[in-house]
Amino acid sequence: MLTNELSISFIPASQVLAAAIVLPCVGIASVFARIYLRLRHEISVKTDDWLIVAALVFVIGMGTVQIYGCAKKALGYPTPTYSSDSVMTELTELSEPQRTVELVDWITWVLMTPANGLIKLSSIFLYRRIFATGQERMFNILSWALIGICALWTVAFFFATIFGCGRHFDYPWGPLVEISSCNTNVRLEGLMISDLITDLLVWILPVPMIWRTQMKFGRKVAATGVLLLATISLAAAVVRLIVQEQITNGGYAAHTDVDQTLTILLYWSMLESGLALIASCLPTMRLHTTLTTMVSLISLRSWYPSSKKTASSLPYWHGLSPDESNQRKQWQSNSLGSSLYQKKSRSSQSLPLIQLDLVRRSQER
Repeated sequence: MLTNELSISFIPASQVLAAAIVLPCVGIASVFARIYLRLRHEISVKTDDWLIVAALVFVIGMGTVQIYGCAKKALGYPTPTYSSDSVMTELTELSEPQRTVELVDWITWVLMTPANGLIKLSSIFLYRRIFATGQERMFNILSWALIGICALWTVAFFFATIFGCGRHFDYPWGPLVEISSCNTNVRLEGLMISDLITDLLVWILPVPMIWRTQMKFGRKVAATGVLLLATISLAAAVVRLIVQEQITNGGYAAHTDVDQTLTILLYWSMLESGLALIASCLPTMRLHTTLTTMVSLISLRSWYPSSKKTASSLPYWHGLSPDESNQRKQWQSNSLGSSLYQKKSRSSQSLPLIQLDLVRRSQER
């Protein structure tokens, strides 16, 4: 059946293949650059880095299984013709390409849940490295609460996907009548809606911290933009949710091509996870001098005491003067690959500043 009563166009196999290859490859490069720059500048690799490495493994798995689906001429291709035009036939018959699409669909959801969950957790721990959690009690509480929510979300939906059909583990890639007995649409709706909500909570978490500073308006906007780069994945999540709602309300077996409809969901899932992974790495690396200049500094209120030496007399990569070695060690332990420092003038005081760029380690005298 080649009809499409959805508001979203079908995705061809070539487009699915491109996303499945390009996004994991760019993700590998981004994570490698993140870890490499940490080690090069002798900045410790911490929880946020290990979590993003784990997320990369699942994103690669998503790409691999979708490449397999395209190679089998199943994903992105029209559903094979049924023996009759009746709805019952579409619900009970299952060709080999259809089985492949259903299997790829199930595996993708199994991999996507921990991938997205780990990306969220990595981002939160990244924020905790940036901001002075010891001095910001409310941020500390909210970030830990969100860590708990995201961890529970990941575990709950991961096992809900695996055991969604109870002991009938083969039902997810069986005929539609078997799939429908597992309440798949209800579970997927719950997963997508909660995924979108937790994404929003994670991405807006650092915004109040930035806007509490005394930076100029332009710098606040630029800094907010960098930390919210991962919101580009929200568009993919929204599109996917729209398609799922139309499937649930209309019944895709009777209204549109089944395999191509599932391809839409898988394609946008790949986009969401891949883009979120890449974007979550961007604030930790120097991509271009212009980017560094535009978002160079974000300040936190009253974190470090004033230095005997003004920070302006030091190169930008010096977080603190050598006379403040104890403070510098504390700065390094809280750094996301970001330099924090404070400078004063006779008339005004600039707050501690965070540069979203990997920094060179200050040399001991």
